[in-house]
Amino acid sequence: MSRKAAQERRDRNRGGEHDAKGAEPTRKCLATGAVWPKEKMVRFVAGPDGTIVPDTGNELPGRGAWVSADAKALAKAVSKGLLARALEAKADPGLPALVEKLLLKRALDMLGIAKRAGIVVTGFERVKQALDVHEQGGPKIAAMIEASDGAADGRRSVLAKAKAIELDAPLCGQFTSDELSMALGDANVIHACLLSAGTGRLHARFLEEIGRTAGFRAMAPAAWSRELTND
Repeated sequence: MSRKAAQERRDRNRGGEHDAKGAEPTRKCLATGAVWPKEKMVRFVAGPDGTIVPDTGNELPGRGAWVSADAKALAKAVSKGLLARALEAKADPGLPALVEKLLLKRALDMLGIAKRAGIVVTGFERVKQALDVHEQGGPKIAAMIEASDGAADGRRSVLAKAKAIELDAPLCGQFTSDELSMALGDANVIHACLLSAGTGRLHARFLEEIGRTAGFRAMAPAAWSRELTND
C-alpha cells in the first residue's frame, strides 16, 4: 500500500479529511461510527498548546477528527479518550459545553446576517402579516422562530396561524428573547420568521446551523411542534 493510500485509510478510520472524487463530503463519527455529511458534524483539531480545539467553521489547519453534532456522542468521544487518541492531544471535559456555546453563536450570527439582508421579520403582527403574504404567493417563510422564554399565548396564536395555512417550515425555539434581541439588534424579540426569497443559500445555512445546534440544545419543545403540525 502506498504512503498516500495508507494516510487516506487512517484518515477515514478517524473521520478524516479525504473524500472520494466527486463524492458528497461526508465524515465518519469518531464516537458512533456513523457516516454523515460534514454539515451535521463538528470537526476538532489539536491546538498549538496540546489541547483539542473545536473547529466549528471547518477552517483551522491541521489534521482533523470528526464527531456527530450531538452532545452524547461528543461526551463519549471525550470520556472514552477517542478524541485524545485520534489527535494525540488533551480533551477537556468541558468540550461539549464549549461546542454548544460556539454552535449557538454561529447560528445567531447567521441570523443577524439574514436580518441585515432584509430576510428576517420580527414582531407579533409583522410575523402574522408575513404568514399572510406567504399564503398569497409572496416571499416564502423558511423558518419560524419563537423565543424559548416567550409567553405561551402569543406563541400559540402565531403557530395557530401557521397551522391554518399548512406552513411547511421548521420551528426554532432554541434561543431566548435576550439572545434573539442581541443577534437582531431589536428590543424584546419574541416572534420572528426567516424568509427564503432572494437569498441564495443564506436561509439554508441558517437551517444547517440550527440543525447542528439541536444536538446540544433542543430545536423546540415537543409541545410546540404539535402546535404547528396537523397531527
